[in-house]
Amino acid sequence: MQAARLAALRHTEADRTALDAALDARRAAAEGDDAAFVDADIALHAAVVTAAHNPVLTDLFAEFVPALRQGLIDLVDLLALRARTPNHGDDSHAALVRAVKEGDAEAAGRVLQAELEQILAWIRDPGAAR
Repeated sequence: MQAARLAALRHTEADRTALDAALDARRAAAEGDDAAFVDADIALHAAVVTAAHNPVLTDLFAEFVPALRQGLIDLVDLLALRARTPNHGDDSHAALVRAVKEGDAEAAGRVLQAELEQILAWIRDPGAAR
């Protein structure tokens, strides 16, 4: 969440372009398998972290990606998140990109907070995700 807030405050025009490209790639990956979709999702979040221009957060995210990737693939499969909606979470990811590009740090943080809370709720009650 802090990376999203910082990205909203520190992003450059190049970051804006990268965020748009990452969101487009995530949308295109919705037609692929779960691993490709998760990879595109992680790439979008990596673009947000990069836009924060904080080397500590960038390094932490890079170290976290391998475990995150497998965990997300497992979660998508376990909860069948893409069964009904192949591009699951598009609205929230578009809202994140929009908040960052508009420089709205609080909105960017709120979007990610809501996403994390939703995921935790699904983990506690997997039936709610279906």
